[in-house]
Amino acid sequence: MDTQALKALIDLFGRAPLRELEISEGGQTLKITRSEQGAAPAALVPSRPSAPVAPAEPSCGPAAPSTSASTPAAQPQAERVVTAPMYGTLHLSPSPDAPPFVAVGDTLSVGQQIGLIEAMKVFTPVKTEVAGRVEAILVTDASEVETDQPLMRLS
Repeated sequence: MDTQALKALIDLFGRAPLRELEISEGGQTLKITRSEQGAAPAALVPSRPSAPVAPAEPSCGPAAPSTSASTPAAQPQAERVVTAPMYGTLHLSPSPDAPPFVAVGDTLSVGQQIGLIEAMKVFTPVKTEVAGRVEAILVTDASEVETDQPLMRLS
């Protein structure tokens, strides 16, 4: 399992109401468990120590869902930013031949969809938590984004 797939699994696990996840691929088994408090995954433990498993990188950070990182109160009023809710590939339109969800100059309302993030063949809608006019789109279509990466700047 490559590092990108591992990061996506950790991010998805952090957002899901699961206590444990075990995945087997190519003779390797990866088990992710959540601590009793339900915070971040408690451990990444390979079920078969003899099988080579991609190590969890410290830079992955905790996989707890980010709920307050992009709230309006946490951002200065002068600059509001829409951030990525998770790691994956950002799609700015519903399909390759369709127009984008939003464009520079559009006015957004809270909860409006601005894109889709694809991770592990699962598409998750990206919705705004702040309202405003799109001042700049900070990423390109089909680009890889990290959790909490700024996607759009609003005024």
